[in-house]
Amino acid sequence: MGARATVAFVAAGEGAGQSLDEAQVGPLAPGEDLRARLEAAEAAVRRLEGERDRLESMVVRLGALAAQLDADELVRGVTEVARDLTGATVAMFVPAERLAPMGTTMVVCGAEQVGQVPEPARTALLSGALWRVTPLRLDDTSSAEAGAGPQAGYGSLADGRPLRSWVGVPVRARHGEALGALFLAQHQPHGFGRREEELAQGLAGHLGASLDNVVLFQERSRVARALQETLLPPVLPKIPSLDVAARYRPARATAFVGGDFYDLFEARPGVWSLVIGDVSGVGPEAAALTGVARYAVRALASELRSPARVLSRLNETLLGFDLQEKFCTVLYGELRGSAAGLELKLANGGHPFPVVVRADGSVAELEVRGTMLGVLPGAALDEHVVTLAPGELLVTYTDGVPEARGPDGSFFGTEGLCRALQSAAGHPAASVVATIELAVVEHLSGMPSDDMAIVVLGVEPGRDGADGGRPGRRWRGLQARAFRRRQPA
Repeated sequence: MGARATVAFVAAGEGAGQSLDEAQVGPLAPGEDLRARLEAAEAAVRRLEGERDRLESMVVRLGALAAQLDADELVRGVTEVARDLTGATVAMFVPAERLAPMGTTMVVCGAEQVGQVPEPARTALLSGALWRVTPLRLDDTSSAEAGAGPQAGYGSLADGRPLRSWVGVPVRARHGEALGALFLAQHQPHGFGRREEELAQGLAGHLGASLDNVVLFQERSRVARALQETLLPPVLPKIPSLDVAARYRPARATAFVGGDFYDLFEARPGVWSLVIGDVSGVGPEAAALTGVARYAVRALASELRSPARVLSRLNETLLGFDLQEKFCTVLYGELRGSAAGLELKLANGGHPFPVVVRADGSVAELEVRGTMLGVLPGAALDEHVVTLAPGELLVTYTDGVPEARGPDGSFFGTEGLCRALQSAAGHPAASVVATIELAVVEHLSGMPSDDMAIVVLGVEPGRDGADGGRPGRRWRGLQARAFRRRQPA
């Protein structure tokens, strides 16, 4: 036969992409047809291609499972891969008592073929797999344990045939704790060999490390959530004759807290403190510093009578933390009732100027000047006193409002804020906050934004009654009664 027949050989590994010809298929037996030999070789190549594709699919599945943060889904996925790779009739994961990750339960893959579910913990041999270093392999349970069968915990198929071949491998965390065991079962004796043992051991190692990561992630998430709850903006208190509303919007949709903060609290009897601030940067580092600033202001406000002195001491506190190029802007004010309505004494540590909306609808910035905090000692800070009459508003915000940049590169700016506030006079504080936020979001048009906080404080219009429609008198009366209740009996 002078003609040379060829067939493409595309199996993975050495020789892939070469040609298989008459010389490579070897000598023919007497009467053997070359075409039949080549067709058999082609069939072998197709089987190898199928095996390659199956292995590639398993690699992709395992890669995706490594990112799985749900323990049950992770266990089920790896157990299914173990069954598919080894050709097992049934694959199981059995969690270790008290050591299994949160939420992890027993998983049985191939349960549709099972009549009686195996119970490895009930068998003397399989239960030992949890504590072994090397895989456990039982070639035939009928000879390994006298009287073994479904009643001994090995289980059986739906047609009654017992599961006779087993491989069991411990699933361990990084530090050696047994999280459970991975089991493979076949109804035929001697169904597993060295290859299946190694595959099961490798998959058990992958599962143990991944479960360790899930537990670690869950624990860190729990700790982070607990810390975040201490940093979240507070629920604003109800203050007589005042209407207060706030909105906090972090830069990242996945973040609960960031670099902006605000607070409203009673500093001393009859005196309330308002603070709004912004720490440079975003994310957890900025959030941690907001906690320092917010709680330091609370502590300082109870002993100092001047807003400028509170911010000066806060500056010293922040400098003591060695912030390494991080800084903070803070607007701080003290609120007292007056005959005219509400008196505010404000100090500003480099923060955007607050805006006042008067009863006649006019809008104006309050130029309360001062230097940012946490940069240099001896911050220059002025104090400014403003009075709000009934129906008037004080609007405070962080730089995420004026510095919101639209798709064309334009800033929202103070001009945009004043436009949004032109019709705010007489409106509830919550409505004003929502109006500002909506205007900023529309200006952004989907562009990334900075953290944003808004606090609006308004003096409620006077009501008929004993207070004569004068909120200052009503507030002072309530304060006096509250102060008397604090006195010792």
